Amino acid sequence: MSQESLEQFMEKVGSNEELRASVENQLDSDGNISLDALITLGSENGCDFTAEDLQESMELSDEELDGVAGG
Repeated sequence: MSQESLEQFMEKVGSNEELRASVENQLDSDGNISLDALITLGSENGCDFTAEDLQESMELSDEELDGVAGG
């Protein structure tokens, strides 16, 4: 369920200019955002997910890694 909530949140960020601005306001000088900030923004927008869900969504599968490596 929480992985689905993460996907819903990402869709909302992509389609909601105000939410996208909220995310951008949380960026540090390197253009990064803390996991806690993303989780909080998600929760405030009805999308409950965990840090683990975020980390899993950022990991590449073996197949994707092979594609990047040209293998």
